[in-house]
Amino acid sequence: MNRVGVGVSRESNPEAAVAEVLNSAIKEENLPQVHWVMIFFTPDHFVHAGRLHELIREQTKCECIAGCSGMGVISGEDEITQGPGLVLMAGFTKGLRLKALAKYQELENSAGVTQQLREALEGFGDENSLFFFFPDVYQHQPHNFINMFNYLKSSLSVYGGGSCNDGSKETSIQFGPSIVTLNGAGGLAMAGMTEFVAGVTQSCATLGEPMFVTEIKDDLILSLDGKPALEVFTEVAKEFDFKDMEEAAQQLLPSFPLDPEKPVFTGEGAMARHVTGVDVNSQGITTSQIVHQGGVVSFAYRNHKSAEIDIRAMLTRLKNKNSKTPDFGVYFNCSSRGEALYGRSNVDTQIIREILGDFPLIGFYGGYEMAQMTQGVQLYTYTGVLVLVYL
Repeated sequence: MNRVGVGVSRESNPEAAVAEVLNSAIKEENLPQVHWVMIFFTPDHFVHAGRLHELIREQTKCECIAGCSGMGVISGEDEITQGPGLVLMAGFTKGLRLKALAKYQELENSAGVTQQLREALEGFGDENSLFFFFPDVYQHQPHNFINMFNYLKSSLSVYGGGSCNDGSKETSIQFGPSIVTLNGAGGLAMAGMTEFVAGVTQSCATLGEPMFVTEIKDDLILSLDGKPALEVFTEVAKEFDFKDMEEAAQQLLPSFPLDPEKPVFTGEGAMARHVTGVDVNSQGITTSQIVHQGGVVSFAYRNHKSAEIDIRAMLTRLKNKNSKTPDFGVYFNCSSRGEALYGRSNVDTQIIREILGDFPLIGFYGGYEMAQMTQGVQLYTYTGVLVLVYL
């Protein structure tokens, strides 16, 4: 019978931390063998990341290890964003095909990380196959990875988060089966599970009716429904008690449908993007989304209340897809969510347990998120991406 266990530790000593997580994940779950390991850790463990990797390899006898650093780590029991934190998931899963990897560019003229990933993953998987992806956020452009995945000759569905630290250094760490990399890209590919479902929560509530983009110039949106775009944005912002335009730009976001032919502005059907600039002279606004004249856009509002409503809606959608308890889950959460968004810790994990029940869950707080959609792999920020696996 397949089994998956999770361990979490706040110990700063690597030996003590590894002992604690392995006891919870393997011994208490009575795993007869460890087929794969996924591990995430906070910046406090940077100085002995190599030792963590060594201890895990020695004590699990596992050759399929993947993981990375994050601003914080997540388990079903706890979310750790301050101090040392280590979470580990171990799986005894007969029948799954597995591939763990970590890549970095060794020399200037050697193959780049994107090329190495493509060569490693080409042809892997079937219709129920996953790639949990942990790329560095500091030295790699996420769109390079996304373009590669969208043209990859494989049926892998890709979900992931940007590996990072607490912002004090532009360094991230990735674990592979026999390697620890700096500012590389790692991940764990799985094929052969019965089913998986995934959801995206963007913390937003849609406002008003969609509008047409009636004029653009280069990357500037000049008008919406024939009105100056900045004027429209300002009018919508006046409905809220923002202290200034900077705060408005953080919480009031243009929302774009993933499928312009069948526009949807809720759930996984839309992508919320920040206003990245304004041009007073032209009354235009810019966003990080490529916009086309004649397209549609709406506005969405993000705060702790809308975030809680949105994650509940996302979890309900997932439960409606499969009402069984998952065998395990992986949660990629944005470093700007969690306590920074809600003002208190463990909100998301408590809601996940409330709606879906208790099951092995692991994740980390990263610099951005990725999720597979019908239109290809998409890049998200300020978002939570949850993947539920049924073995």
